[in-house]
Amino acid sequence: MACRLALFLIFSFISTLMIAQEEFTHYYLKIDGSEVEKFDIELGIVDYDEEYNPKQRNLENITTLSQLNDAICGSLGEKNTSNQLNVVIHGIWGDYTFAWKEMVRNLSRDVYSTEDGKKKVMLSIIWDSSINYLTGVKIARKKGDYLGPFLNELIGCQSEETKISFLCHSMGNRIFEHMMISSGLIENGEQVIDHYISAGADVESKIFDEGKSLEKLHKVIKDVTIYMHNNDRSLKMSKLINKNKRLGLNGLDPYKMPDNFSIIDVSVITDHVNFSASMSNHRYFYMSPTVVKDIKRIVWDKDYITQKKRLDHPRRLKLMPK
Repeated sequence: MACRLALFLIFSFISTLMIAQEEFTHYYLKIDGSEVEKFDIELGIVDYDEEYNPKQRNLENITTLSQLNDAICGSLGEKNTSNQLNVVIHGIWGDYTFAWKEMVRNLSRDVYSTEDGKKKVMLSIIWDSSINYLTGVKIARKKGDYLGPFLNELIGCQSEETKISFLCHSMGNRIFEHMMISSGLIENGEQVIDHYISAGADVESKIFDEGKSLEKLHKVIKDVTIYMHNNDRSLKMSKLINKNKRLGLNGLDPYKMPDNFSIIDVSVITDHVNFSASMSNHRYFYMSPTVVKDIKRIVWDKDYITQKKRLDHPRRLKLMPK
């Protein structure tokens, strides 16, 4: 009897491990350094254990961005694989080992995992910064500019059925901004990206206004969702440093935003899974089960029901507790 129980536990462990590991083809693009000519690029795969804890594994056969692009496009075309590419860009200092692992574990398990039996294809863009915040902003711009041509190539190789979703946190939205600018996609004006989900964005609230860098983003992306928290303490510090309103703290004028934009205010959500997240109000996109569920709803276009209250505009909503 004891032997049978031991075998059952072993097989259960192996089965759980395979579920977590085999559910994703998760690539990563790590870009280190502060100067373009000295950028150090590492490309690889993210492996998971049975609890969705991630580990980076460098791939020696993929050494260029073009090869990474080919690998991603090839994975999307494999049998029994989702036709959606999910891209995640973390914020400043989000490459620190513990922070990155915690974010990827929660997002993979609670947002990108589904029960449809299909393998999910993901790409994590991992970038290092500087202890100095203002230097970090400059580095983010440079790395976004550098990755623009890669984004253009990645978009270009997809089939008409492929969907692409971006989830960007904090300063990761600055990376995304400059990727879009240097990719040339905005000038082309074709809607080639399905979702851009911005959480706690550390960029200016007026970034989509007339004459600003992302004025025409709505022509490239089918659906744009801006998550904001009016007591995001990290962005309050950024607001003092930058001396202007921050998108993830103050939102944007709903009466000026395009029809495919939505604002979701998460200021009354308090179900963070630990104390440090509740103190900053900046990491809710992977630390609040309520917000995570709402992001999953957007990513997969599914009816995961969350409670919202309409504010002063039909596309400015407040996410409510359960």
